[in-house]
Amino acid sequence: MLLSKATTIKVTDVQSNIIGHMGYAAYKLWNVCKYERDNHEALGLTDYPDWYYQKKAHKDNMWYRQLPSQTAQEVCKQLDKGYKSFFSLLKSKGIEEPKPPKYKHSCIPVTYMQNGIMHEDDTLRLTLSKSLKQFMADEYGIHASYLYLKNRMFQVRGTIKQLKLYMPEDNVMRIIIVYEIPDVQLLPYNGNILAIDMGVHNPLTTYDNVNHTSMIYGRQYASMVRNYEKLIAHYKSISYAQQSARGIKYPKMSNRVKSLYTKKRNSIKDLFHKATRSIVSYCVENDIRTVVIGDITGIREDNDHGDANNQTFHALPYRQIAGMFRYKLAMCGIELVQVSEAYTSRTSPKAKAVDKTHAVKSNRKKRGLYKDGTDIYNADSVGAYNIMRVYLQKYKKSATLKYDRLSSPTKVAV
Repeated sequence: MLLSKATTIKVTDVQSNIIGHMGYAAYKLWNVCKYERDNHEALGLTDYPDWYYQKKAHKDNMWYRQLPSQTAQEVCKQLDKGYKSFFSLLKSKGIEEPKPPKYKHSCIPVTYMQNGIMHEDDTLRLTLSKSLKQFMADEYGIHASYLYLKNRMFQVRGTIKQLKLYMPEDNVMRIIIVYEIPDVQLLPYNGNILAIDMGVHNPLTTYDNVNHTSMIYGRQYASMVRNYEKLIAHYKSISYAQQSARGIKYPKMSNRVKSLYTKKRNSIKDLFHKATRSIVSYCVENDIRTVVIGDITGIREDNDHGDANNQTFHALPYRQIAGMFRYKLAMCGIELVQVSEAYTSRTSPKAKAVDKTHAVKSNRKKRGLYKDGTDIYNADSVGAYNIMRVYLQKYKKSATLKYDRLSSPTKVAV
């Protein structure tokens, strides 16, 4: 199982200089490979240059030689992935006018693969290319055979497979560590299930057949996003007005606005890490061995909820949340199953089955309210309840379900 950690470490001036030069070489190599792809016919190439061709053809390129071999290959590979995604979108028309990868205009992060990393306790020894070592010695008098990094976050209980180094700022560098640990064997099925419905105002609503309770996690998400968007819009207008007054035709984003976007992204990620961890802990405490989550692929297509709701709806990182559940549950031996959400929000919990025949759109009165005759339920709780029923129908399993508590779900603070 592959896991990742992110951290920041302090680096010396010498280390910052070395990493900065590698980031510069990586961005130059990216642009060389991109130019070759965009102009391969003019350059006289008979075949389109893919990753396999470029990693061999540019071995003698000065920028390639400034990087460890696998790091240089990874630059070519990331560009290749970008172009594959671009061609795939052109074919599928998933985006109206997809854009190919852009040229880089500044240093880019450097990725070390496993062969370039020597790991011992809290210290990493990273290889440097001969060309870079020679350049640093000639230009700066820096005689470094390796790059040593030390941090307690490197004390992982697995094998470090990849290390991504971002460019240092004021001698502080962000790092992402990807490491591998042994897979945990899934626990045998015991009939204890928890279902999760994902939404905007109630991002994560659960129902389980152990305590027959419904709970809501991450309720502050919508207000958090709106507050950040208001601040961003406010400072954008100030920055653009100032730049326009100076005669700048195409205003650039200010550092304050960039910082707010970073804070917004980190706040959302932090909220859902806490929420998913809380749900997984609940599953472990109640011996729940199966978690069912709605498959919301394509849910954003042709969905317009108005300007205010669209901000939160389209910003909700569904795939990222599913990924958080996947690895956290796997570490506890709990199975994660995805099922279709079709008709789960429109079908009454008292209906015989969850399908088009039993779905009544008019019962969903408004966001958060589901009414079936004189019975009133929380709409998101009904969604989670029906997701569990869909799982039971699909996999032909049986379980005792109760819907008497769906009207008043518990709000859990995270």
